[in-house]
Amino acid sequence: MLASMLAAIVVCGLTLWAGGAADVVSVPGIPAPPPVVAWLVPALRLTADAAAVVTVGCLLGAVILVPGDTVLSTAGYRWVRLAGWGAVTWALASLASLPVLLADFLGTGFSAVSLRGVWSFVESVEQGRNLVVVAALAAVVAAFARTVLHPAGARVLLLIALAATIPPAFTSHSADDADHDLAVAAVALHVLGVVLWAGGLLALMLAARFTGPARVTAVERFSRLAAPLAVVVAGSGVVTAYTRFSSPGQLVDTGYGAVLTAKVAAFVALLVLAAWHRRRTLTALRAERPAAFLRLAGAELILFAATIGLAVGLARTPTPPPVLDADAAVAEQLLPAAGTVAR
Repeated sequence: MLASMLAAIVVCGLTLWAGGAADVVSVPGIPAPPPVVAWLVPALRLTADAAAVVTVGCLLGAVILVPGDTVLSTAGYRWVRLAGWGAVTWALASLASLPVLLADFLGTGFSAVSLRGVWSFVESVEQGRNLVVVAALAAVVAAFARTVLHPAGARVLLLIALAATIPPAFTSHSADDADHDLAVAAVALHVLGVVLWAGGLLALMLAARFTGPARVTAVERFSRLAAPLAVVVAGSGVVTAYTRFSSPGQLVDTGYGAVLTAKVAAFVALLVLAAWHRRRTLTALRAERPAAFLRLAGAELILFAATIGLAVGLARTPTPPPVLDADAAVAEQLLPAAGTVAR
């Protein structure tokens, strides 16, 4: 767990530094926020994303990996309680992001941010409203996770937690693209696939004390889920990239393209590790030799954390500007001249 957290923080920081996403550049006439604000925005986003993975993953474990019959299994009970703590962190990080994002939007320090200003930000800006929705849904999960004892209740909490991951898709880069509906749907599916895949793996690592058939059953169930989730993540990622790039050359000529390429490389590495799990470690696990599985699952979780760090850095990296085709470029050049002749 600690190694995964460090991987996410280091990779996110390096991505922001290398891409210049956290650099504060002063432009005449446009205020710039202080560096602490520029760094707090992705830091809180990373915290919220990590908490979402913990929440969804633990609820997935309780609902699917080791479910009970009429009441939650012992592992399921522990998972649901841990999901509650993850949801508390998720809600607090989302609420804490409101004044930080307002300061980022205004280009000021926290001294200029007031409670009234935050309320206005929530009322008038979609990003603020979506964060409140996320915080409210996460708070519901946190409140009821302390009392749920049955699989049906855990299923409801899992659905609420999954719903809480969707609102940020409406304020991502893709929300401003021409293919708005396609872009938002792709981002939402991508996020759902990632939190379920990474969260399920995290749940298995947290249940490392399992022995015998219970651990084998949980791993086999997750293995069957991982393949379709990988397809969802890959497919939605391709669609998202399609809506963000207007020229293939932007994949290598822009900072956004470089970060996305690194993210794709990390995803391919995750697929390789998942295939290795299926071919080698599951067999060893059935033979009561869990060491290989735990080592590989730990490496996969660290790689997942690094990928999430890349994703947070990517969200703060400017998207490539649209590239006009030849006819549009000529027309754009002629318009000012035509206006001059008309005058």
